[in-house]
Amino acid sequence: MGYVCAKCGKKLKAEDGNLRCLYCGGRIIIKERPNITREIPTD
Repeated sequence: MGYVCAKCGKKLKAEDGNLRCLYCGGRIIIKERPNITREIPTD
């Protein structure tokens, strides 16, 4: 599972606890979530 920089939008991988964008130096990192649709019964 990867991460996305909130400043420049580039995809990153968390290696050795480094939570800073290697491209722009931004420190706001968003964790990517899988695109899974869930159905919930409404009965």
